[in-house]
Amino acid sequence: MIKKVFPVGSKQFTFLKNVFSKFDRISIDNLEILFPFWCMLAFQHHLVKSYDISTFRFMDIDLDNGYIFSLVFEDWIGVISIILHSILLLWLMKKFDFFGPFRTVKIDFQTNFLLFTALYALLDIIIFGKMMFGFFLILLSLYILYRSQSFFSQLICLLLTIITLVFSLAINEPILSTSAAIFIPILLISMISKSQTLVFYSQKNLPLIIFIFVSTKELWFGFIGLFYFLLFNMYYHFVHESNYNWLKFDLR
Repeated sequence: MIKKVFPVGSKQFTFLKNVFSKFDRISIDNLEILFPFWCMLAFQHHLVKSYDISTFRFMDIDLDNGYIFSLVFEDWIGVISIILHSILLLWLMKKFDFFGPFRTVKIDFQTNFLLFTALYALLDIIIFGKMMFGFFLILLSLYILYRSQSFFSQLICLLLTIITLVFSLAINEPILSTSAAIFIPILLISMISKSQTLVFYSQKNLPLIIFIFVSTKELWFGFIGLFYFLLFNMYYHFVHESNYNWLKFDLR
């Protein structure tokens, strides 16, 4: 649609190309890999509104784990959390070249950021409770799938996703259980077919699936995600005259 509205060579295209070309490429690349991190923050916001977490009992929240498409005044906390975390991480990644485990290998820092996010989720079990363990598992499986596309790596990813499904069902957590249930057939098909293309689709579909189901609970996050996809589709169209290879964090 962007190509039809702003065809290459038009005055509008030239103007917007000049605007987007002024964006710092490093900051754009770093912003792009924050998407799974945003999903984690939105998931945490969902947990606070849905479950009796001891850390947040002082807030006297009316809990409801069955709500759909919530959009309430308190959601501004989630929005501010994403903004502040993003500003901090972007500053650290630009200011300190050695920051974080995702900088251990510079070429692979986009992929290693998934490991950083998974470890962040693991530590957040202290604050947000056992539900974060399922999110840690599914992020870890995503990291393994990006780190290596071998059959063994896919098998480990499948096992971690099955554990996530069983664990989430046991604690009655709908977002991760549904995400895992939908992702397992996709991963199985890519393993059986031994298709590299389907492995790429598996890599991209898992964060997309998580985003969709988090958004069914937290409508505000759905708007943030739509803005994310619009921004990067426009950036790649105007600056590189190409399609955005969405959620493919290990390619530039």
